Amino acid sequence: MKKTTLASFLNKAKTQSRLTVIFQLTDKCVLSCRYCFAKDSYHGLDVKTLNNPKVIEEAIIQSFKTRHKEVEFEWTGGESFLAGINFYKRILKVQKKYATKKFYNSVQTSGYLFDKDLIDFFVANHFSLSVTIDGTADVHNFNRPANGKRYSLNKILATREYIIEKQGYCGFISTITKKSIGNEADILHFFRSLGVNSFHSNPYIYFSKNTVKDETIALTNCDYATYFINQFNAWFEQGEKIPIPKTIHYILQSINSSSTLQNTICTFGGRCIMNFIAITPYGDAYICPKFIGLENMLLGNITNLTIAEILSEKNPLISKIINDRISAINNCEKENCKFIYLCNGGCPYYSLISSDGENIREKDCLCYGKKLVYKYLENVLETINHTNM
Repeated sequence: MKKTTLASFLNKAKTQSRLTVIFQLTDKCVLSCRYCFAKDSYHGLDVKTLNNPKVIEEAIIQSFKTRHKEVEFEWTGGESFLAGINFYKRILKVQKKYATKKFYNSVQTSGYLFDKDLIDFFVANHFSLSVTIDGTADVHNFNRPANGKRYSLNKILATREYIIEKQGYCGFISTITKKSIGNEADILHFFRSLGVNSFHSNPYIYFSKNTVKDETIALTNCDYATYFINQFNAWFEQGEKIPIPKTIHYILQSINSSSTLQNTICTFGGRCIMNFIAITPYGDAYICPKFIGLENMLLGNITNLTIAEILSEKNPLISKIINDRISAINNCEKENCKFIYLCNGGCPYYSLISSDGENIREKDCLCYGKKLVYKYLENVLETINHTNM
């Protein structure tokens, strides 16, 4: 197996043409999700300060001055709607004034806040809207209660319906916990009833450094494998209808072609470093919003360095992260892992969890569970191909 070197890593990273800039606008929220990595991650920014977003405006300007051919701005929280319509009107003016390349906007909201004027503004200005729905009412309301332990799903579905009425679609993400296991077919059927075409599933893994954490619902490696294998079986048995589970679809495509796809699933790594940057309203920059608040993962501040400088291999902090990832990938290569082309050495955040927050050199904490899924789906494809011969 060919060894990954600094030169080959940098070459691969620099082939990515899109810069993704993720603004975590606030760590305040209207929900009390049992697994939230963002809540209180930087001591509760008062969203009123966003009415004068000088730092964020500077970040937008810098985003158009990197090597990338296009920029995607992702607006998240906490609850991104708390920033209010005036904030988004202002940042859109800055984007239009300084844009030198194609750009996109996407907003991730809980969906619990229904702000008709804000939604109308987003749709009119081509902001893509997405919510999070974890599954059936029983699963979702358990995982994602509103503040005060109130049920949240019905209000989210009402917001989603309005978004679809205006936008024509509404993306969403689903988080998997122990509560999800055993409910795979019901969740798939529920998503189908919502008219969903495809969806992405994020596994919840316990991390001791997060402010909000519930170890009782966190997935083990076996839980991870069980869920995705059950999800595939339910999807396959129902005739591979929509909605398409993106994780399963990606794995099947990769195994079938025996090669890395251009656009990987985020948690399978391979494209985040040097192409993703998460920024707080204070200007602190990280490679991923899940790292926000961890001092040893801080890449710098955009009031002192430009985004191009922060993401450059010449930045000692990004250089260390690159070397850590190369080390992690090299360890997989030494083990002759047959699936490295698929997961690209795994997710840096899951490596961070393996080291209890110390580094991203360690093996992805879900490595064993992922391999179980890969092997299962590989066997399924081999059986199907042999049957069709």
